[in-house]
Amino acid sequence: MANSARHGGPDTADIALALYQTLRTNGPAPAVKAAASIGLTDAEAEAGWAELRYLGLLRPGPGPEEVDPVEPENALMELLARQREALRAQSDELSSVVNAAESLLDRYRPAVLRETAEIEVELVTNRNRGRQMILDFDAAVTKSVSSMHPGPLPPAETLAASLESDQGFLARGVRVRAIYGQSINSAPRQRKYLADLSATGVEVRLTEQVPFDLLIADSHTALVLHLNDEWGPAVIARGPALVQSYVAMYEDCWLRSVPYSAKSSNSFEADGDLTEQHRTALRLLANGLTDERIARKLGVSLRTVSRLVSEVMRYLQAESRFQAGVLAANRGLI
Repeated sequence: MANSARHGGPDTADIALALYQTLRTNGPAPAVKAAASIGLTDAEAEAGWAELRYLGLLRPGPGPEEVDPVEPENALMELLARQREALRAQSDELSSVVNAAESLLDRYRPAVLRETAEIEVELVTNRNRGRQMILDFDAAVTKSVSSMHPGPLPPAETLAASLESDQGFLARGVRVRAIYGQSINSAPRQRKYLADLSATGVEVRLTEQVPFDLLIADSHTALVLHLNDEWGPAVIARGPALVQSYVAMYEDCWLRSVPYSAKSSNSFEADGDLTEQHRTALRLLANGLTDERIARKLGVSLRTVSRLVSEVMRYLQAESRFQAGVLAANRGLI
């Protein structure tokens, strides 16, 4: 408003000066009376009063509605003081912005960069590097190791080494969990390994389908690999932000799986008789039907089909479904 008053017309400065001189000559007075003393109406004097207020040449007088003139030197000192205060406020605001910028750059940005830097993915195709990776994995575990294996099981020496490793984990107070496909619990060698694993103290569960070989260490490292007689490609994922997705998938699979029991595993003895349902499932399997189609044909669940196939394989002492078909054909069961 002050700027518009200052530039409101060609006579504004003259009016302001006249009002100021009146106050200096006559002393403090109401604004209306001072304007009238020099022949100005309130409307005519308004721009002049605004000019004087803007310059700091007015202050409240001793009486009601009175205004008092301020010495130009004092007005100038006050103007400079206000400017210094404004500059100090700007300086404080600038310092605050600088401090905030330094905090963002020195504290928060590096924290995010460290979090990102902790995410690491490595593809391993070299056998020696793969063995070293497993050793590093074992050494890094402090709380828990979780694994899942779709099968088939690796050679006996690999299983023996894995069992020894799990025993070492358990001796260190590490929780060990393992998920296997239902089909693993079929052949004698596989059943013995599951029984030995469970007897050692490993928490074993069985499920219908396992997506891939996976090892998880303490929620910070995940290995997606193939524990075969020949080393296959493997992926190492490091960093909690990335590994959490593997952990979530594992926990979901764990909840949907069934705890392994050596007693229930041996409920169908090898010297028992095959039921008609077993024989039907075997014939359908030999004809190339999938478990899903067999389940529809028999009117049972996939879990039941998996159990029937496992029991048939145990009855035939077969190591695989293909071998079960061959043995069943040789014995005239299909």
